[in-house]
Amino acid sequence: MTGFATCPGIVIITLITSLISIPVKAEIWTNEISDVQYGRIGSNVTLLCSASRNGSAVEWRLNGTRVASSFAVLQNGNLILTNSDSTMEGNYSCHDKKGQLLRATALRLGYGPALLRIHCIAANYYSICCSWEQNVKTFLPTEYISTFRHASKASETCHQDFFRTNVCTIKNPKNWHSSYVVNITEVNPLGSTFTLSRIQFLDIVKPDPPERVSAEPVHGSPRRLRVYWEYPATWPKESSFPLRFQVQYKPMESRSWSVVEATHLTTELTDVLAGHFHIIQVRAMDLLGNGNWSEWSTEIKALPWLEPTPKPEESESSTQSHTENTDHSSTSESKVESEEQYEKLALLVSLGSLGGVFLALLAFFYHFDLGKT
Repeated sequence: MTGFATCPGIVIITLITSLISIPVKAEIWTNEISDVQYGRIGSNVTLLCSASRNGSAVEWRLNGTRVASSFAVLQNGNLILTNSDSTMEGNYSCHDKKGQLLRATALRLGYGPALLRIHCIAANYYSICCSWEQNVKTFLPTEYISTFRHASKASETCHQDFFRTNVCTIKNPKNWHSSYVVNITEVNPLGSTFTLSRIQFLDIVKPDPPERVSAEPVHGSPRRLRVYWEYPATWPKESSFPLRFQVQYKPMESRSWSVVEATHLTTELTDVLAGHFHIIQVRAMDLLGNGNWSEWSTEIKALPWLEPTPKPEESESSTQSHTENTDHSSTSESKVESEEQYEKLALLVSLGSLGGVFLALLAFFYHFDLGKT
């Protein structure tokens, strides 16, 4: 839990903070070196004209223009800005009667440090990454001191990234089952404040999303898709802490997701909608259930296997072949019918010839009998 204003201990922390002075590059904030002065918005800010002697008359200018008396009071050569706001920022200069420059000061206004919002996460078991945000934007140059401790151990440095001033890393945490206390101190020219955040290591484990997610159709199966992925680069695959996975998928037109579990780096979806593109995502979690699920991987799209349709050339060829086969068949049938007709005709001719011979024989014997008579 983060030590925000809801915690009773904050009152004590604030009192302690008011007694602590942390010199972090304080030299860059001193008037003597930089001629930059910082003030708190809403307060009265006094600008000194140290070259003014015996309260002699001076003139103050803001960005080269004489300062209006409506928001400033001149006292012994010094300029007092009442109830300051961001519009009063700028380059102030005081001049003597002759207009000679006596002193120049750049005024920057903002707020003092306040409690921070701290968030810690472990993308693996080998490091904890903590980041923080301001609850109050100070508008002033700010630096941070980050430390941590666990159990009764002494404080150690939480290593900050040179390019990201609001991030630090606890390297190789040694006790996974104990809690850690992270201390982030915010320092600016108006003071310093620290914020404490207590974390339980196993509760903040959260892998990064799986990488290189891909999918392919299963040949001959219009309702199947095979999905592949890889471990996130931040989670060593060879480690003693394997991951388990969830795959969610849905047709592009649908609002409802289907989810399947997997322990390997591939799985086969068996109930996808045939002929439709699907959206697929994968997420990961420690196999033993410690910590949290990762975020979902980037969406990918995949289309299940489609039965191939014949090409136009093949269709025409098939039609022509069918026509030729039909013509050939018709010709064969006509030929068979003709042969049958020829056979019948030959049979009739043969029967007719046989009948003529028989009649001729009958006529012969008939005449022969008449002659005998």
